[in-house]
Amino acid sequence: MSRKHALVVGASGLLGTNFLRHLARQDDWETTSLSRRPPDAAGSARHISLDLLDRTACLKVLASLPDITHVFYLSRAVEGKYTIRIGPNVDMLRNLLDGLERANGRLRHVQIMHGLKWYGSRLGPFRTPAKESDPRPAGANFYYDQYDFMVERQKGKSWTWSSLRPHFVCGVAVGSPSNIMSAIGAYATILKEMGWPLFFPGPAENFNAIFTYTSVDLLAQAMVWAATDPACANDSFNIVNGDYFRWRDLWPNIAALYGIEVGPVRPMQLADFMRDKEPVWQAAAARHGLLGHRFADLADWDFADTVFGATWDQAASVVKAHQRGFSPMIDTEAMMADIIAEYRRRRILP
Repeated sequence: MSRKHALVVGASGLLGTNFLRHLARQDDWETTSLSRRPPDAAGSARHISLDLLDRTACLKVLASLPDITHVFYLSRAVEGKYTIRIGPNVDMLRNLLDGLERANGRLRHVQIMHGLKWYGSRLGPFRTPAKESDPRPAGANFYYDQYDFMVERQKGKSWTWSSLRPHFVCGVAVGSPSNIMSAIGAYATILKEMGWPLFFPGPAENFNAIFTYTSVDLLAQAMVWAATDPACANDSFNIVNGDYFRWRDLWPNIAALYGIEVGPVRPMQLADFMRDKEPVWQAAAARHGLLGHRFADLADWDFADTVFGATWDQAASVVKAHQRGFSPMIDTEAMMADIIAEYRRRRILP
């Protein structure tokens, strides 16, 4: 098969930067990254700075890319307090495809990234483990509009699509809003600096609920699999680590990694708690010789409040993906320890 050329859209985020590194380790991929700011990752043959809401610019720039074979669409328009509106997020995908299809190129596959919000995970309790065949819950969700647009757009075309549904992607990155591990690390650092134990910032229901997360490394493998295996064409798959956990069992491990006592459940709004903690962070960063990343770039505390605010189980089945041939799984407890160790190695967190 001829060499594949990936266009990684939304390349500057947690998933985008790690996925670029993953493709750079493969022998049969060329990559182009696309985002408003350059990604913090090596391996992209070229980078395109582009605002996908600028339709005129999209049509002009993307029409000049006839060699793209695979699109990995990881972008989304996020507003304050982690608000994601439907209109702009469909417009961005439309502008992208309009531009690429004008290139009359070699496009084979378009992959869009969704998640367990497909099943209403932010709305309240839902059937668990969620299966791809479960009916959509009532209510608006930009996932549905993007999906319906993609399905309709692909009809009669030579390219195929896939949709992946991870949950709370975990990895190492700075400046990515959906990054719970950097938020946990920064939170633990602040409490240690203040001489406090590691309070659990969510309600008891969250502390005791069942969750499943997704390693960014596992997801990168799944992305390539779903985009290149014909058995995955025009279908959707849950991609999670494959195990389940409760914070009540893992929270002591986080405290131990930071050498502080485990605190009790103490619900709080982290977005409020962290407003005046910049000096505390700077003191810790100076003492530990960290690289000097802005405190504001380490975590989106509104996102963290969303993660710790749910009071119901959030779990997904990976049976469908396994039956189609994707079998890797990752232990979540070990994943969290490895991510914190890597943050320390890069001198981003102490």
